[in-house]
Amino acid sequence: MKTVWNKAAPWLSAIVIGCSGAAGAAEMIITSEIPLATNPSPYIQQFIEEVGKRTDGAIQGKYFPASQLYNDRDGLAALGTGAVHMVWPVSSRLEQFDPRVGVASLPFALTTEEMTNPCFAKGFTEMISGYLEPRGMQVLGFLRTADLIFLMKNRDIQKVEDLKGQKVRVIGGQIMLDAMKSVQASPVSMSASEMSAALSQGAIDGAMTSPAGWADVLGSTAKYATLPPGMGLATSAITVDKLWLDSLPEAQRKAIVDTVADISARQWQETVAKDRELIDQMVAKGGHYRVMAPEEVEKLKARFVAAGEGFRNKQAATLAQLEKVRKECIHDGK
Repeated sequence: MKTVWNKAAPWLSAIVIGCSGAAGAAEMIITSEIPLATNPSPYIQQFIEEVGKRTDGAIQGKYFPASQLYNDRDGLAALGTGAVHMVWPVSSRLEQFDPRVGVASLPFALTTEEMTNPCFAKGFTEMISGYLEPRGMQVLGFLRTADLIFLMKNRDIQKVEDLKGQKVRVIGGQIMLDAMKSVQASPVSMSASEMSAALSQGAIDGAMTSPAGWADVLGSTAKYATLPPGMGLATSAITVDKLWLDSLPEAQRKAIVDTVADISARQWQETVAKDRELIDQMVAKGGHYRVMAPEEVEKLKARFVAAGEGFRNKQAATLAQLEKVRKECIHDGK
């Protein structure tokens, strides 16, 4: 009986919350495994507040950070049950529903320049959403998580060879797991909320994560940070229960979609500056930060791209679709 209750508790909690809102108001339950102070949590809070204003309180948002209700994987699985209406996970979490979404996590693939191009961002969002809509999900946009860095407890990663034998938590699905194996590291997939304990206890030697992950999660336990430019642009996919969204009055749907668009446009610029601040903050506390040398980045890129050949071969049509969006929006100057 205890096991059954534990499994049911998050769903029942959300239902109780949903019944406690203002009369006539639509509940909007959002869950995340990210701590309250860490990107994108502050933007989720802004989103809830702005949607409430734009709908005159007709939509009442509730946010559960740090896996209080679900981690991102379970939260996505709960979309469509009524327990959760939105999840803003790292994009790789969506690969469990359609492997084509892995294109968003390919190393050395997407750039900030592309994702801040309105035409490209719209085309890419519609492309990824189209893969997931048969599963009852809709992607409304993408936020910038970070340009990924290696954070290590005891090893300063200066060369590709320095990753050999290291147990590294990765952000990403099978694609990034394969990439890290290509440099003879031992990749470990785990949620952000598990990283700190794992690093302290020696279960991992380091993590592929963000500057916010350094400042807000791992702290001084991770002494060394290395940025390989271009390696990984991590994004968060703003994912909604499509049936729930479609059931709302048109004005409320528009408020949600427009608010996502407004927040996304400025979030990309703000988080670049914020990451620089967080890195400076950690260096001031005794941390070590470096940018990997260009020749080493090229070695890493060669290994990672080769490791992704299986995906590229299997998902040739997906990559062709991405290139079409890139050509229309970037190369043709839209």
